[in-house]
Amino acid sequence: LLRRLKPVACISFLSRSNFVAIAAARLFGFKAIISERVSPSSHHRHMLGGRLARLATRLAYPRADWIVCPSAGVAHDLARNFAARKTTVIANPLDAAMLAERAARPHHWQPDKPFIVAMGRLVENKNVSLLLAALATARCDHHLVLLGDGPLRQQLEAQAAQLGLADRVHFLGFVENPFPLIATARFFVSSSDAEGFPNALVEAMALGVPVIATNCRSGPSEILDEDETLAIDALHHGRYGLLVPPGDPAALATAIETMAGETVQTRYRKAALQGVRRFDRASFLQRFWQVVESEIHISTAPAGNGPGTLVSGTSANLPNIP
Repeated sequence: LLRRLKPVACISFLSRSNFVAIAAARLFGFKAIISERVSPSSHHRHMLGGRLARLATRLAYPRADWIVCPSAGVAHDLARNFAARKTTVIANPLDAAMLAERAARPHHWQPDKPFIVAMGRLVENKNVSLLLAALATARCDHHLVLLGDGPLRQQLEAQAAQLGLADRVHFLGFVENPFPLIATARFFVSSSDAEGFPNALVEAMALGVPVIATNCRSGPSEILDEDETLAIDALHHGRYGLLVPPGDPAALATAIETMAGETVQTRYRKAALQGVRRFDRASFLQRFWQVVESEIHISTAPAGNGPGTLVSGTSANLPNIP
């Protein structure tokens, strides 16, 4: 398809697509503008598949024409460990109006107790096990609603039962519209060991839900404290939410107890709504298109453009991107 279309540039997302786009760009002579969504050093584990992915990243990414990253942590990892060049940070966009509309829809399930919510795939990187361990020791009787499914579900259900939490932890699996539940939670918790840009965290903030996150690489400290280099060894009161060290159940338990207080909840509910104003969708599109323009260097369209030709323009005549 790329050989037939002969594009000026190809924009790709996610590691495997990026590898293909970079290779094809070298073969067919177009610009490869890629977007890496995670921090490769922490996302690709040390099993064979992870080692191969890191090797492919190290070989391919320096040959990309430009790399768009959702957080400074991802950009630093690529530059430091994978010799990537020409990176720029553009945080993921937020459609607050869409979230509010979806959150207002009815939902078939609602706990009759105050509850905390977490959302994500039940995989090792998300470390839901840490959240269960913290909840078991926290002086807080809130229930926990887990939205998402994955290979660790049975193991986590067994852990919840072993910790005496079987009646308080609700595994709902994949929910097509999770936002009514998130919007009615007392607060949201992200217990990940690694992130690229935790969309669920920002979505909860946009719904006015107070948030707690582990200060993992990368994204949470940039989102909650506007500090990409933040290092902590205990509970930290960020500008827009609470941060705790990764893998520390005692600190996370303290954060849960702290956020369960009405005064702290009220403070961070207001702070969350203030913090998400930075993730404007129009700004994201504007900045991404500027990256494209900087690479293709074309100011006017030649006659007879094919469907694969990407033509740049000024900010005054941006394409109508849906």
